[in-house]
Amino acid sequence: MILRVGNINWQRALYKSRRYLDKFLQFIGVPLVLAGKFVGLFLIPYFRSQLFFVFPYYHIGGAEKVHIKIISCLKERNPIVFFTNKSKNSALKQHFTQSAKTFDFSYFNNSVFIYFWAGVLCTIINNNENSIVFGCNNRLFYKLLPYLKPQTCCIDLIHAFGGIENFSLLYVDRLDKRVVINKQTLRDMKDQYRLCGVAEKMNERIFLIENCVQIPEKIRRKNNESTLKILYVGRGTKEKRVNLIGKISHLCHQKELPVEFFLVGDVINSIDPQYRKYCTFLGEVVDENKLSEIYNSSEILLLVSSSEGFPLVIMEAMARSVVTISTDVGGISEHIHNGCNGFLIKNESEDLIVTNVCEVISELVSNEFLRNKISLEAYEYAKANFNCKKFCSNYEKLFWGK
Repeated sequence: MILRVGNINWQRALYKSRRYLDKFLQFIGVPLVLAGKFVGLFLIPYFRSQLFFVFPYYHIGGAEKVHIKIISCLKERNPIVFFTNKSKNSALKQHFTQSAKTFDFSYFNNSVFIYFWAGVLCTIINNNENSIVFGCNNRLFYKLLPYLKPQTCCIDLIHAFGGIENFSLLYVDRLDKRVVINKQTLRDMKDQYRLCGVAEKMNERIFLIENCVQIPEKIRRKNNESTLKILYVGRGTKEKRVNLIGKISHLCHQKELPVEFFLVGDVINSIDPQYRKYCTFLGEVVDENKLSEIYNSSEILLLVSSSEGFPLVIMEAMARSVVTISTDVGGISEHIHNGCNGFLIKNESEDLIVTNVCEVISELVSNEFLRNKISLEAYEYAKANFNCKKFCSNYEKLFWGK
């Protein structure tokens, strides 16, 4: 108990010190804000809307696909999207522009000019009536909040803890609504509030809206081939631990299991060179139809992340009756029920993860009945729970209370 109290006191002291530092930085940034406000005056006629989004990227990623779905639900409201960070590619930019007017100033945005752009955006937004501002995963959105008119509705989206949640906490008083995508993140946010001394009433501003994917009307049966296709879709970032998939592919080869590994994404450098010969690298796949074909031809989706929210790739795989094997992290266990509609691997040592994944793969190879049963359960679960009509309805209610 003493340790817990001490931890709470430390967290609250750290939170307060961050707020003081942020206030000081706001003071230092006043000249840049004023310069941005001046420039913003000339841009007002070009950005007329009630609904503004501040997103970081338009390159390929699960979060970016979610952002596209949100604005597609609201495209009749003529949303405007500002991109703040330099994207790795323009793969999804066209999808954003189909539903919104976009403006990319990432090439001119950095830690120095962040206050300049806060000045530009606040001038544009404050000169539109009944504005609503929605942001996710970028610091500029939060830096912007103190300069918006009090009547402007401000909303943020937190995909998962392990990123920007500590920075966003500095602005919790200015956030009218906060969106999380799974129950685990909801619990994490409430714990964060409690540890940092945030008023309990702020919990009422948190809304749970789970993501969605398009569900095919009919399940597509897998080819009954002798070799099973195992799929990874995602980034090659540290928390994804793609290097373990290389080790798993090697161990499966040693065990002479009839499986093939296919990896979608810019991940080749994440696999140890000695294991690359056991994997087929498909690169980044932008075309949704081609990605659907890849899912349809695969039997197993494999994820071994150290942290997650609830990955969109799991939803996409389940919608196409692909059996998921994943480490039990984040909100994954809220939808993957071990042995029922997928398989969960304890997030233990990396060596144990490799061994345990191979054991599950071996079981699926030898038990076609089990494989088909889990496949069907995954599809039925996705059909019942990942509905996009419900998703759009929830966001309509979030923005306009309808």
